[in-house]
Amino acid sequence: MIPQKISPLRIITFITCLAAFVSLCLFVNAQMEKYNYFIYLYGDSTAPGSKALVKVLARDGELVFSPEIFVNGVKQPSQLIDLRPDLREIKVVFGKTEAVFPLKYSDIANSPFVPQKPAGISIQEAKNVRAPLDFDGRKIYLLPENFRAVSEFETTVGLYCTKDGKPCEDPSFFLNGERHELSGGFMKFSAVFGKDQGVDIAFENGESAFVPIPYSGKMFKFTKIGKSLALSSLSSVRTAHIDCFSQGKWAGTDVISVNYEGITLPEVYSKCDTVQASMNSASPGTMFAVYSKSDEIFGKINDPYYSSLAKTLPEFPEKARRFFVTSYNSAIFQPLSKIFSGEKLEHDFIAAKKSELALYRTILIISSVLGMIIFGYSMLKRIKVVVDEDGELISNSLAKQRAMVFGALAFYALFILGLLYFLNNLA
Repeated sequence: MIPQKISPLRIITFITCLAAFVSLCLFVNAQMEKYNYFIYLYGDSTAPGSKALVKVLARDGELVFSPEIFVNGVKQPSQLIDLRPDLREIKVVFGKTEAVFPLKYSDIANSPFVPQKPAGISIQEAKNVRAPLDFDGRKIYLLPENFRAVSEFETTVGLYCTKDGKPCEDPSFFLNGERHELSGGFMKFSAVFGKDQGVDIAFENGESAFVPIPYSGKMFKFTKIGKSLALSSLSSVRTAHIDCFSQGKWAGTDVISVNYEGITLPEVYSKCDTVQASMNSASPGTMFAVYSKSDEIFGKINDPYYSSLAKTLPEFPEKARRFFVTSYNSAIFQPLSKIFSGEKLEHDFIAAKKSELALYRTILIISSVLGMIIFGYSMLKRIKVVVDEDGELISNSLAKQRAMVFGALAFYALFILGLLYFLNNLA
C-alpha cells in the first residue's frame, strides 16, 4: 500500500495550530507571573566593600523574618552583606519560598543616595516640654540614663541641682519622702515611673513639688549588665533592629526577637560606641532607644530643657559630666539610609514582562489570522451546489453557503478578539 503524501496545506495548518497553542500557553504563564517580594538595601555608603543590610518585604508590606541570604550563590552568615563589584544576584530563602533578585552592583552605585539626618528631639516635644522647676532659686533637672524613660521599666536617672549658675551646695534633699545625699549638686537614683512619669522632691526648707521627666520613651529599654548590654521590650517584637555604631560609623545591624524579660546582646555590641534599638533602622518613628558610651557630645545642646544645665555643666564633678554626655547622646538616633529600592527591580520585571507578552501576543495574532485564512480558504474551496435530476437544488445556494462561511469567519474573529481581551486582563 503506497502511503498518501501529506499536503502542504495540512502541514501549514498543523504548524499554525501548534504555534497558536504554544504562544497561548506561554502568554498565560507569563501573565500569571507576579512580583511578590521587594528587596531593599540600607547602609551608610555605596562604595565597594561597604556593608549593607538586606531587608525583604512581601507585597502586603510584611517584613520577611530571618531569611537566608545568598550572594552570587554563596550563603551569608547574616542579613549583612558586602557590596562587591562582582555582585550579580541576591537570593532570599525563607521556609519553602525562594525569591531571586538579579541585582548588580552597578544598580546600587547608580541609585540616588541621600544620607539621612540624625533624629533627635522632635519639634513637638521641644514645644511641649516643661521648664525645669525652680525651688527658691534652685533648679532641678532629671536626665534618664537612656534619655527617655519608659514608664513600665526601672530606670536609672541622674538628678542635677543648680543655683545661681553653679551646682547646689545642699548636702541632701528628699526624694519621694526619703532623704538622699547630693554630691556636688548631683546624684543618681532608680525608679519605676507611673503614668505621671515624675518624682516628688522636697528640700530642708520645706519647699516641695512634683518634678516630671521631660521626655518619655516607648517600647525599648537598654540595661548594662557587667560588660554586656541587654535589651528589653514592653511587648514581644519579632523584628527588632539593633544597630551598632563605632566612632560615628555604622558597623552593622542585627534583626532579633525581644520581649519583656529581655535578651543579652552578643558580646560584639559591648565594643560599640552607640547601640540603637527600633522597629525599623531606616524609619524609627518615635519608638526607639539608644545606648551611648561616647565621651563627646554628638551635637549641640539646644533643647529648651537641658540647654541651661549645659552652661553650668563644667562646674559639676566628673561623674556628673560623663553621665550627662552619655545620656544626652542617647537622644540622637541615626537612621540608616536607603541605598537601593526594590521598586527598580519591579519596574525592570514589568518592562521585561511586557516585552515578553508582546512577543507571545504577536505570534498568537499572526497564527490566528493565518488560521482564519486557512479556515476560510478550506471552506470556500469545499462549497458545492448540488442539484437533482430535475434541476432542483438539494444543497444550499452558493450565496447562502458563502454567507455561512463569512459568518463563521466573523465568529472566529470575534472569538480571537475576545480571547486576546481576556488574556490581556488576566489577573
